[in-house]
Amino acid sequence: MACVMTVRGPVSTKDLGVTLMHEHLSFGSIGAPQDGGPFEEIAFALNLEMLKAARDVGIRTIVELTPWPNIGRIVELNDKVPELHIVVSTGCYTERCGHPSNRLPDEAFYERMVYNITEGYEGSESTGVRAGIIKIAGAKSNLTDWERRRFRLAARVQQECRVPIATHACAGAREQMEVLRGAGADIHATFYSHVEAKFGWDGRTVQQEARYLADVARAGGFLQFNNFGFEFDTPFSDMLYLIDYLERSGLGEKIFLSVDTNFTIDETGRVWKEAERQHRETGKRSLAYCITHAVPMLMGAGVSLPRINRYLIGNPRRFFEALH
Repeated sequence: MACVMTVRGPVSTKDLGVTLMHEHLSFGSIGAPQDGGPFEEIAFALNLEMLKAARDVGIRTIVELTPWPNIGRIVELNDKVPELHIVVSTGCYTERCGHPSNRLPDEAFYERMVYNITEGYEGSESTGVRAGIIKIAGAKSNLTDWERRRFRLAARVQQECRVPIATHACAGAREQMEVLRGAGADIHATFYSHVEAKFGWDGRTVQQEARYLADVARAGGFLQFNNFGFEFDTPFSDMLYLIDYLERSGLGEKIFLSVDTNFTIDETGRVWKEAERQHRETGKRSLAYCITHAVPMLMGAGVSLPRINRYLIGNPRRFFEALH
């Protein structure tokens, strides 16, 4: 039976339920988490509130794609909301994010990923928590040499440890896929996040972008959509066109839906959701937003409930079964 490694141990893929494949239980910002800082308790309370709301609307699995998770606090969160499965990650964000792990030499970075998957997280081994997925990132379509090396190392770890890969792919999903494929990755166990972000289309029209993404899906890659309520990045009509195009092309089994929740805390202790300073309406985006807002938007546009269930339940299960 195929299983996924979660904070509370291995879980059968048949028990994952409604799954958000790209989220962040981050304590501060992704690039500079405020673990142990003066506002950690504010972050903890917000995460707890969001997890309880997610549980209450029927979400059952959260994939935490911050590649340096605060394991101790995440265990605390999961203890308070035991009905949820939480999958944590290892890997890296973009080259310029400034996290200390980015300074690791290639071989040390590889060893860190393997250790997180097979043993646990340094300083948190006693929790028994191990990573269930690899996260890597590219900032633009043309990967830097550093990013290419990280992608190749992720493919190497996937082959050795049999865990899937998620990428940050606002731009360049197809280019990322080719690097991973060239390094021996199983593309059926990879997914590409934020692919609907219009600023990453490199001048392509929505019709051209749909064909570009279909190439990734036909090769086996999964595609994750999360810009619901982000009209300034992706008009809903464009996101709907991309999703419907993939569905009409027989590629509906390669679609994920998520929210990509993340936030920062300013010097006064005020929490700001992503883009909220410029676009106040984004302050309502949380884990539950996928069910309370995104799903009704899609159904109102004619996307059927069976399709949505496939995107939120069937496809995540298929993804986690790909290497078994």
